[in-house]
Order: sequence, then C-alpha cells, then structure tokens
Amino acid sequence: MKDFAKNISGNSVLDIGSGIGIFNSVLRELGFKKIVALDNDKKTLEINTADEKYSINLEKQLPFPNNYFDSVFAVEIIEHLENRKQLLNEIYRVLKPNGYLILTTPNKDSLIARFDKIIGRLVDGKWIGHDCSHKYVYGFKELIKEIKNSKFAILRISTFCLFYGLTILTGASKGRSVWILARKTNHKK
Repeated sequence: MKDFAKNISGNSVLDIGSGIGIFNSVLRELGFKKIVALDNDKKTLEINTADEKYSINLEKQLPFPNNYFDSVFAVEIIEHLENRKQLLNEIYRVLKPNGYLILTTPNKDSLIARFDKIIGRLVDGKWIGHDCSHKYVYGFKELIKEIKNSKFAILRISTFCLFYGLTILTGASKGRSVWILARKTNHKK
C-alpha cells in the first residue's frame, strides 16, 4: 500500500470500510494528519485509532460537506455494496478538486477467479462459500470503466497477484485484486 500510494499528498483522508484501521499507520507515514474512519461495524471502530470514527450505512449519503477530503481510501469495500455508483458519486462529492481516490476490489477476471469458476466456487460474479457478503465482483476492464464513468481520471492501475498463497507472475489484469489510483477532475459533467 505504501508503494502504491507514495505519490499522494494532503492533510485529511477518509478511510471507507476502515474496520479496525489496519492502514492507519500507513496513512500517517504518508503524511496525513487527520484520518476519518467509516464502517458499518461499531465494534471494529472501537479498536480503530483514527482521529474521527463514524458507524454509518455506506449506501447512503456520506455525512461530510462537498470538497472536504484530500484523499479517500476504499479498500476491499465496494464489492460489499448494492449501490456502488452511489458510493462513487459520494466519494467524488466529498473529495477536494484534484483529490485522490485509492480503491481496491477483488477481480473476477483473475486467475484465482477463473480457477474458482471451474470448480464451482465463483458463480455469477459471487464467490460461493468464500465471502457471501460480496454483492458484486467487478472484472478488470469493467471497474476501470465504472471509475471513468464517475468522472475520475485514472493515474495508476495494478493488481495484487496471489494464487492460493503463491505469488505468481501474471498479466496486469489477472491479479486477485484490482488496485486503482485516481484523481478527481475539476468538474463533473
């Protein structure tokens, strides 16, 4: 995460789906002075060391004014929501102009997903028995299109390449999780 996010800057960051705050130390190392954590699980937020913590429904409007945060992290959360476009619109709204978005999500085009389709653990974009809380899993190109449609400029795309515990060499679109670094454009059409 530090390498992927090393070029972002700012004072305030919104960590959506923060849970216990596993990225708080990374966010502090990146220079963020104010970490705001959002999650729907109050118990995990009790452990979180963020400066501000809110337990909210992530499918609703975020409780912040327009152009408020320098950056937003949404790590492995969008796949848990029914209304993913709403979340992307809200992220766009609360980001300052030229603010950064780091978003990661499982990749249904990955090698592991292809293997799971063969053995019947991935059906219609949902992992069976793996994580039933996934509402939708994006493919590599599909996620890029969704981010661009939300008027973000994509700066960097990568994938995390792990196959059942073994790191392997894959094409850029074949890793288990898609990682996107994007920037809010100055206006939304």
